[in-house]
Amino acid sequence: MSDTDLDYRRIFLGLPVAAIIARNRVMVDCNDVTLSLFRAERGDIVGNLFEVLYPNHTEFEAAGQRMEPLLAARLSRSDDRIMRRIDGTHFWVTVRGHAFNRKVPHEVTAWTFSELSDDAGQQRTAVALTRRERDVAALLIDRMTSKQIAKSLNISPKTVDIHRAGLLRKYAVRNTDDLIRCLLN
Repeated sequence: MSDTDLDYRRIFLGLPVAAIIARNRVMVDCNDVTLSLFRAERGDIVGNLFEVLYPNHTEFEAAGQRMEPLLAARLSRSDDRIMRRIDGTHFWVTVRGHAFNRKVPHEVTAWTFSELSDDAGQQRTAVALTRRERDVAALLIDRMTSKQIAKSLNISPKTVDIHRAGLLRKYAVRNTDDLIRCLLN
């Protein structure tokens, strides 16, 4: 098969990892794995700002400003962060981005997303968190109480408090507001 015979769109759509192509932070295409990961329909993604996949507007803006010089310097960037599914739930992902123009890093980018799990080698968050700590952290961003988180995760409120205390210790912060700021940044 020669290069002229390759159907690049079909290859992109069939990638086994969530992938999004963006222009100036507007998502112009995605594959089916992306739709599944973000519990979305194509119209929820294509044509929209990446902002719909961030916990809030402030984090969307901060991430863009944080990523721009990194993409310009290296063209590619990878990090772990909390993202938002279309149904409003939050979850941890490893995000890998590639800019195609160093001078205008957000002009055209390709992004892949892998949900973090307990698999070996996937606990690379800046602070190593257990799966349950990631679950609790994602729900704390929604300002849920320990009782609400416990009900959502089918665990006791006391267990939630233990995980919250562990998160506070690991991030070296004194309260939940500071913890949420650290999680989003």
